[in-house]
Amino acid sequence: MVESLQNWWALAGVELDYADQPAPLLVEKSISEPAEQTARPAVTERAPEIAKKPVQDDVLPTTHAEFIDWLANSDSLIETRWSKKIALPKGVLEPEIMVVSALPEKTGHGEVDLFTPPNQRLLDKMLAAIGCDSEQVYLATIAISPSADGRIEDQYWPALKKRMLHHVGLVRPKRIICLGDLAAKIIFGDNLLAARKNKQFINHSSSQTEAIVTFHPRILIERPLFKAEAWKDLQMLTRISDP
Repeated sequence: MVESLQNWWALAGVELDYADQPAPLLVEKSISEPAEQTARPAVTERAPEIAKKPVQDDVLPTTHAEFIDWLANSDSLIETRWSKKIALPKGVLEPEIMVVSALPEKTGHGEVDLFTPPNQRLLDKMLAAIGCDSEQVYLATIAISPSADGRIEDQYWPALKKRMLHHVGLVRPKRIICLGDLAAKIIFGDNLLAARKNKQFINHSSSQTEAIVTFHPRILIERPLFKAEAWKDLQMLTRISDP
């Protein structure tokens, strides 16, 4: 009986030292243990990065009327990648001031316009404060369709900037007001705060037009304290009444 119990305990591995390798019950231990193999780490292949390709833009029309017609009807515009709804530029040619923002705005009921009515009213007041009425203004956006998230991928910026500079050359404004951070980045390569520090100049065709960057009316409505800063920006422009 005692011998039988001892054999059972030995078979169960109870008398093995804790440092010994355990053995399964009722299986004869092999004479030579295979060397423990270290598992090779799995090789993870890196997914190839999709290179951002430059946007191929069309040959731009050479007259303002043809340019607007092209914006209204072309299927190759960058904006067609994100929306079919458009808001075309409007205003007089050779205006005292051309106002440029990045994107049109959604006005409700699925419609879009350059500015929502509240933002347009505030913009009118800003322009009136420097002696400019609606008959002396041209309004435009860099992209003519609003994006879903209010952004434009930077791969599109060079082509959109080229198009806007061509647009400016066709309109021939005396002064330009650039609204918002995104517009400042696309046109001047600086964010809003950096671009606001000094008067800017936009080179187009063979001309140079003075410009300033300031807050979009939407931001001024949301944060009225910025109105004083916007007034400082507007004062950098040569006043309309000046010769």
